[in-house]
Amino acid sequence: MANHQIKVITEEGESVSFDCAPDEDIISAAIRQSIFLMSSCREGGCATCKGTCTAGDYEHGKVSAQALPQEEQEEDMVLLCRCYPTEDMEVEVPYTFDRIAYSEEGKEFSTKIVELENVSSNVVKLCLNRSDGENQIKLDSGQYYDLEIPGTEITRSYSPANIANNEGEMEFLIRVLDDGKFSNFLKNGAAVGQSIKVKGPSGIFGLVADGFTPRYFVAGGTGLAPVLSMVRFMKEWGEPQPCTLYFGSTYEEEVFYIDELNKLAAEMDNLTVKICVWKASDSWVGEKGSVVDILKQDLQAASAKPDLYLCGPPGMVDATYAACEEVGISKEKIYLEKFLPSM
Repeated sequence: MANHQIKVITEEGESVSFDCAPDEDIISAAIRQSIFLMSSCREGGCATCKGTCTAGDYEHGKVSAQALPQEEQEEDMVLLCRCYPTEDMEVEVPYTFDRIAYSEEGKEFSTKIVELENVSSNVVKLCLNRSDGENQIKLDSGQYYDLEIPGTEITRSYSPANIANNEGEMEFLIRVLDDGKFSNFLKNGAAVGQSIKVKGPSGIFGLVADGFTPRYFVAGGTGLAPVLSMVRFMKEWGEPQPCTLYFGSTYEEEVFYIDELNKLAAEMDNLTVKICVWKASDSWVGEKGSVVDILKQDLQAASAKPDLYLCGPPGMVDATYAACEEVGISKEKIYLEKFLPSM
């Protein structure tokens, strides 16, 4: 059977075209040709690769209802990692052309677990060190790695909180789910000294040069990891832009890294940290309310429109989009990575 031609059209009308085999999803077809569209889990579980089919037809595989609700499917919205064309297609994506990468993805390497710690009621800190004789960790802050469960071929994608380094150090913040495959490994099989295969880095979520424009970082739960890496990068390289990090959780027992964030703020004259708890008790001393509500208040009071970097569940990201629209911040100033916890 002949391959189909896929045309992906970005927000500003630029496009990239490539062929796709009948039994191949669009993300995989693009990667085969060294074209890296925005994607993350590649299992239909997040909304990173969402687009809208404007021409052609397709079959759609199984997806999370949170990532792609039925009403969106009826409007020809698709997750490209689960979209199999049955004819030539055109797809519009909600990001700009510069978010498409054309470099080779990262290579696989070996690591060992050096630290495994519960840092909140539902988050585990997993620290790895390279164990293949190399010490370099290549990373643009905001990218992710694929971690393989030992003894299987099952992988899950996670963004590290560390920055690139020559010590071979990697730091992940992973939400533990009931019945999640990687979660079960962390709860029942993982131990210090154990080997884990890692592949990466991949992804194109990252800092964008924009002069001295203020930067607002908005993180929900373990979405803290990639934005923490970005802030740490700013500290490492002395980037001067004023920045605010908004970290949101539903309950106080889900909050983590308070000391780390406060230490970072004390060391950076240009950083403000706001830890927001939606259902806070009277004793909570941080921000009370949802992270989007706190952000919206600050956007309304701000004299300069910031660039925003978002990482969290789709509901948080969509609410942030709505808040930005109310105060006149265009989509071009919002950089994001939606995620749903990997099972």
